[in-house]
Amino acid sequence: MEKKLTKSLETYLLAIDFLLENKSSIIVKDIADYLHIGGASTSDAVKKLKEKGYVNYEPYGNVTLTSLGEKAVIVKKYRHSTITKFLNKVLDIDLKAAEINSDAMEYSMTDDVLTRLVNFMDFMEQCTCKEPKWVKSCKSTLETGELSDKCKSCSGGCCCGNRD
Repeated sequence: MEKKLTKSLETYLLAIDFLLENKSSIIVKDIADYLHIGGASTSDAVKKLKEKGYVNYEPYGNVTLTSLGEKAVIVKKYRHSTITKFLNKVLDIDLKAAEINSDAMEYSMTDDVLTRLVNFMDFMEQCTCKEPKWVKSCKSTLETGELSDKCKSCSGGCCCGNRD
């Protein structure tokens, strides 16, 4: 059984999670109303999520997340927030644009690239430097379109802390 979710199925999964945070029980109609999608399409999606092991569901009954579904939601939210942070904090993109673009980026990356990006951001957040000098230099270059004089003459020691 294929466990990987499409963007569409992840959207349903996140909707289910959101609705369950606000209500003790939900049915397919609640999900369809929340997503502004027809009931038949929503029912089909919930059935697929059940087949893959992400939700518990019986026709006309309540929809709940399985432990696999809960884990998938946590991973999805974490990856989304990590990409948003990367765009916002490293590339200095305003938060609203970072939010909009992070979803598209996640689905255009292979899993190994996405994992490396998440690991990079985890490292950056744990690094004792808090914001390495090269990040500040990069932001300056992005703003001005040119390397600073300091970076132009750098042999690895002024902004990245390494000397070759």
